[in-house]
Amino acid sequence: MLGELPLLKHGASWIAGSDRIISHLTKHGHDANASLTPLEKADAQAYKNLAEERLLDCMLYTWYADSSNFIKAIRPAYAQLLAFPSKYLVPIQLKKNAKARLAKYDVQITGDDITLPENEQEEMKELQRTGWHQMYRLARETYRVLDDKLGDQTYMLGEEPSTLDCVVFGYLALHYFPQLPHGRLQHILKGEYPRLASYCDRFQQQYFSSQVQSSQPAEDVPSFWKMVWQQPLAYLSAVRSTPDTSNKPSPEKSPEQIEFEKKRIWSFAGGITFLLAYVIYNGLVSVEIDNGDEDDDFEYEERSLL
Repeated sequence: MLGELPLLKHGASWIAGSDRIISHLTKHGHDANASLTPLEKADAQAYKNLAEERLLDCMLYTWYADSSNFIKAIRPAYAQLLAFPSKYLVPIQLKKNAKARLAKYDVQITGDDITLPENEQEEMKELQRTGWHQMYRLARETYRVLDDKLGDQTYMLGEEPSTLDCVVFGYLALHYFPQLPHGRLQHILKGEYPRLASYCDRFQQQYFSSQVQSSQPAEDVPSFWKMVWQQPLAYLSAVRSTPDTSNKPSPEKSPEQIEFEKKRIWSFAGGITFLLAYVIYNGLVSVEIDNGDEDDDFEYEERSLL
């Protein structure tokens, strides 16, 4: 249902996942690792695995375990980028996926750490005084390894970029550039690992310096819900329509075909029922009664962020 990111469109094809994208580009003559030795390629793969594992987990924690970040920044961003009904379903499902992935760290995604002061500078002082959550310690450890690898070089493996830089920058950029209500990873990078921060700025300036227009919901991304919403009859049809090149009358449907079509109709009805139940259960649609209670006003305001 959710697919996989990053996602590349090349012609009429969609390629999902960094490994598949790198392989696809290599096959089409765009090999960023062509100048690397076998030892450097093995080294790049090891650091790539580190970045994809740890940097992703730290990003998931700060995006989804921090309710302020999720409600005020992450969920509205997905709502702007995705088409209906994915704009409502995907953020909640991603949060559930993050919770499952972070379970290995014994991370509980519940409420926000509301005891912290609102001022970012005072908040960081409080975090340093009381001790950092283990996910921020994990981020620090990973930053230190990458910082040592980068050293005084322009890129991770020297003066020329490789696929390792694409992966490392891709994840670090999600730590460094988003302006979140609680930008703790950004604070760590700027304050404690200035070489990595400069690396992100340098990479962005080199390859993304031109003004980029805001993304709009893609119209042709493969989607089950899009097919059901736009072409319900195509979904219900048991046989793909093809041009009729003969004058022969259509054969009568067998009992098995009739039964199969009935099952598809019930499947369609069940899918719509499940969608409505999912939306209502997760609070995506709610009815508020104005009784003058301030708590009700706050709840309505939070729902409106969808």
